[in-house]
Amino acid sequence: MRSSFAILPIAATVVGLSACLSSTSAELSTALAPAASVGTSVECDSGCKTEWERAQLWLAKHAPTKVQSATDVQIQTYNPPEHHAWYGFSIIKEPIGGGRYKISATLGCGNFIGCSPKEVDVRNALLYYVKTGDDLLGQTRLM
Repeated sequence: MRSSFAILPIAATVVGLSACLSSTSAELSTALAPAASVGTSVECDSGCKTEWERAQLWLAKHAPTKVQSATDVQIQTYNPPEHHAWYGFSIIKEPIGGGRYKISATLGCGNFIGCSPKEVDVRNALLYYVKTGDDLLGQTRLM
């Protein structure tokens, strides 16, 4: 019985840390509000040259790890170090027909408790920049 009570403070600490790490501050939430409706991908024409360059630039400015590889169809950062509350990124450009493409991003957090800001907010900020060229994060580095 005694060991069950010893686990409660540890569980409460993990839950509390999880809530802190996987949240987005009120100030940042306000700054990211325009990106809330960007969706899970961005569509573009003519090979998406401008949009693809924006994706690479956004990662160079905001990703905590360097770009590992960049091709015409994928941009991949290095994975975050284990237990770090950083994101790793994979951005894909996929043809959808008629000379149009879809750019989407996948994020992976290096910490099992979570990362901050929330994954959906980071993805939205990235895709919003790819679509509009408006960088809602400014000089914020995601680490």
